[in-house]
Amino acid sequence: MSHDENMQTKPTIETLMERVNQLGDNLQNGLNSLQTDVTAIKSDVGSVKSDVSSVKSDVIALRNEFQLFRGEMEIRIDRVEGMTNQTRAEMLNLRADFREWKNLLNASEA
Repeated sequence: MSHDENMQTKPTIETLMERVNQLGDNLQNGLNSLQTDVTAIKSDVGSVKSDVSSVKSDVIALRNEFQLFRGEMEIRIDRVEGMTNQTRAEMLNLRADFREWKNLLNASEA
């Protein structure tokens, strides 16, 4: 083997510093990109929180509206039931009056 074949090219300090600086720049660019992504994610999370808060408010409003509607319906159903019972009572009285009238009619014919 000749002396030239054993020689390896070794980088200079300047070349090493350039490579270190390039790695540092790449790392800084990656960190900047990561920071931008994290900021965007924080913004998105803030938007989601706002949307969830809005939906929660809507659900609470709908629940309150439903409770009012339910209360009104219970009152109406109670009134309908009362009218039904009153009508049934009137029909029973009418039936009793009819039987009484029928009995009086039959008694007067006899």
